[in-house]
Amino acid sequence: LLVAFPSFGQEEARHEGYKALDGFVGTWTIPGQESTYQETCAWYHGEKHIVCNTESKRKDGSIGHSMSILSFVPDKGYVYTGIGSRGRYETHEKGTYQNGILEYTDQADGETTRIRIGPFTDHEIIPFVVHTSKNGTDWELAESFNHTRAK
Repeated sequence: LLVAFPSFGQEEARHEGYKALDGFVGTWTIPGQESTYQETCAWYHGEKHIVCNTESKRKDGSIGHSMSILSFVPDKGYVYTGIGSRGRYETHEKGTYQNGILEYTDQADGETTRIRIGPFTDHEIIPFVVHTSKNGTDWELAESFNHTRAK
């Protein structure tokens, strides 16, 4: 069987926006959860997306799995999609990267959520911070933790 693929010519130069995702590559855990949480992130073929596979031991003893895909789309910004073994699905679009911080801001049902990842100043730690605001009120801290490189 012979399959012909069209020739697309030379690939365009890699956009500078992909470089911000380099900091995610590696195997990560959360301090205090080293024996129950591990996330491994790697560039997907072609180095246009980071794919992260996570395994975590739940309090009931079951094992949870999730997958995250982080991407840069030149005309849309940074994009995140996450799924989990219990049906979790979330997506964030129009993310920005400035001063070493990847940020997504989403609105739903009168609530604004801001997710900040970084700053990427240390190759061993990735800070995650989530703030929420209901109907334009002041930001409230919803969640904060660090991913640390697994040993």
